[in-house]
Amino acid sequence: MTQQEFYELSKRYLEGKTAETEEELLTQWLEKQPIALKTDLNLNEQAQMQERLWRQLRPPRLLAGTRWFGWAAAACAVGLLGFFGQQWLATPTPPLATRTVGQKGIEIANTANTDHEITLADGTLVRLKQNSRLVYDKTFNQSQRVVYLKGEAFFKVKRDESKPFVVHTGELVTEVLGTSFWIKPNANNAAIEVSVVSGKVSVYTNKKNQNDERNGVILTPNQRVLFDVASKSIAPSLVENPLPVQVAQPQQLVFADTPLKTVLRQLTDLYGIEFITSAALAHCQFTADLNGLSLYVQLELVCKSLGASYERRGTVVFINGDGCQEQ
Repeated sequence: MTQQEFYELSKRYLEGKTAETEEELLTQWLEKQPIALKTDLNLNEQAQMQERLWRQLRPPRLLAGTRWFGWAAAACAVGLLGFFGQQWLATPTPPLATRTVGQKGIEIANTANTDHEITLADGTLVRLKQNSRLVYDKTFNQSQRVVYLKGEAFFKVKRDESKPFVVHTGELVTEVLGTSFWIKPNANNAAIEVSVVSGKVSVYTNKKNQNDERNGVILTPNQRVLFDVASKSIAPSLVENPLPVQVAQPQQLVFADTPLKTVLRQLTDLYGIEFITSAALAHCQFTADLNGLSLYVQLELVCKSLGASYERRGTVVFINGDGCQEQ
């Protein structure tokens, strides 16, 4: 008997519309079922479910004096609870992140299907992604602000110049005073990416080299680094989708016979990215409306109009060309 057949037959039985042969079939099927059907609901939710099922399935007139009816009706309700009950209740709330206190300090683990936001004692906001963990000392923010991350998280750090905010991710260290940034590993944990949304971020390895120096860089908005876990190398670059940095008034990117150096200066102000071009292109004039376009689309339009090309080298964009196209 399929679940749909069981549902329809039990409903007809509770309404007193089944034939004797159908009742025997229903009895045989129920006797083959386990006494307790497995469910992910807790006891309180099961009680709510069963009550709602009875309200849904209780017939207008019960067959008084029929003991078998009472047993079968209860069994039907239990069967429906196991097989169909989930549709009468809202989806259970995903489990919250767990918080444990141990020898390593306070550990927050996000096992839910959604991001989990944490506000630390200093006012810093941490958005912890699924399957990620954050550990920090019980004395966090008393003399220092140090956390340990495994997985992916977004940090919006409360500025405090007396106590730098330090994130340890394996052998990579990210240090800031007050800014916002992402830290995330790649799919196989072979590399760790740190990308900056606002402010400046210092990223370096926690081990010094033979010259007693650390391998590291300073990042600004729209910049990122990839840290290779095996080689311990740090490679700075631009993020895949640069966004305008926060400005008092949005700039209008409408140009009419504007020198390229002026166009690039305005893009630098908007994105915080350095652009370098040759002297042959600097005074070439550009006319277009670049509003509403992503940075790389904007660069494509600029370069095509001037017969030039652009190249990303680390955190800098170079514009290359022989000179202005003849108009």
